[in-house]
Amino acid sequence: MTRRLEKNQVSPEGVRSRAGKSIGLVAQTLSVLSLLFLTFVPFAQAQFVSQDFEVDVVAVQNEDGESGTRIDVYTRVPVVRMSFINTPDGFTAGYQIKLDAVEWSDNDRLRNLVESKIWEANLVVDSYAETQLDNRFDFTTQSISLEPGRYLFEFELSDRNSNQSYLRSIPVMVRALDGDIAISDITLLDSYDESDFTIVPRVSSRVGSDEGGFQVFYEVYSAGDLDVTITQEIRRTREDGTATIDPQDVSDGEVVETDLVFTKEEMASLTSAKSQYIVTVPMEDFRVGTYSIRVTISGLTGDILDTVERRFVVQWNGLNAHIQDIDDAIAQLEYTAERRELSFIMDAPNQVERLQRFQNFWTKRDPTPGTKRNERMEEYYYRIAAANQNYGAVRDGWKTDRGYVLVHFGEPDHVRKKPHSFDYEPYEIWEYQRIGRQFIFIDKTGFGDFQLLVPVWDERTRLY
Repeated sequence: MTRRLEKNQVSPEGVRSRAGKSIGLVAQTLSVLSLLFLTFVPFAQAQFVSQDFEVDVVAVQNEDGESGTRIDVYTRVPVVRMSFINTPDGFTAGYQIKLDAVEWSDNDRLRNLVESKIWEANLVVDSYAETQLDNRFDFTTQSISLEPGRYLFEFELSDRNSNQSYLRSIPVMVRALDGDIAISDITLLDSYDESDFTIVPRVSSRVGSDEGGFQVFYEVYSAGDLDVTITQEIRRTREDGTATIDPQDVSDGEVVETDLVFTKEEMASLTSAKSQYIVTVPMEDFRVGTYSIRVTISGLTGDILDTVERRFVVQWNGLNAHIQDIDDAIAQLEYTAERRELSFIMDAPNQVERLQRFQNFWTKRDPTPGTKRNERMEEYYYRIAAANQNYGAVRDGWKTDRGYVLVHFGEPDHVRKKPHSFDYEPYEIWEYQRIGRQFIFIDKTGFGDFQLLVPVWDERTRLY
């Protein structure tokens, strides 16, 4: 939803709000973006997968002395998932969303239904072509109040014209935000307009690799005047949210790629007013993968007063930027196409037919047929481009051993490096905890030509 901040209260550099007034909805329209954040980090990975519809939740402090925590619920429904009928007003679709909030006990048992809410939505477009746009979405917003605890949010979306139903279940941990110091959930922003002080929350926890940077927003609540230190950190993590690096598992002399990609620390003087922060994050040091952003408020003596964390994914975008020559793109199919498939494409009688066969190859592997994007094709050529950029020298990077592993398995969870010494040749150890493998590359020539110590299929590459 588009939200308006109090004028002169928030800046992109994180200047806090002095007025402490609420962020008000400017418009609950059908053409704005939503946000995604689960406060219960271990379950948040479910949000990173495209669904028939997406659901986002964010926790903020209740106003006017109300008990519990306010949960703002946002939905994003792809227009192409809706059934339209032709009416005098235009092509019309409608749907109903039902939310059930169910208590989730500490021993992982579902207990009482504590909140249930139903709301309706309608969409009217002028032409049939608009009903087929896979980059258009319909948005809704609702709010409920819940006591702190674990919950399962069960959603059911019912299309009125087709009677088709879609289901989503999302575990959520609701935090108490009524203490002396508290931080709201963190929001990824799609945009921030300094001219009218409005923010547009991002629709999902996904950031494109082609973006130069992004912004995050959060609020701080204080019961009185207090000088504090606010620290924002972003680290690369595994998909389950755990750290990518175990400092205890490092040999002498090895250089370990740090998982810390962004940090910012600032002093702040809090008052009983609400403080609002916008932080701009550059992306020069980000690779494709999963990240965790953490905001921590500490007293001047170093004691932690509150902390909040959320995960997000950097995914690669921009296929056209990485495929500039169709002949190269076909040759680069070597790692994914069978020999007969590659020969079939390359032996086409003319360039038009070659392009058609190339497109057909990827169409068969499209995980989301019917949409404009082919995520599997995008990911493959992103890895090719990353290999060429990082490992290319005498030959193309994708043809090197490190390029081969990168294209096949993606970015490693972390990398340990040993520079040249009298006792050792330079080497790199790439660990993939998610698949239980590690690959060792040795530079025997001293010219940066790192070669695999053993083949990828060798049992000696197993971590466990």
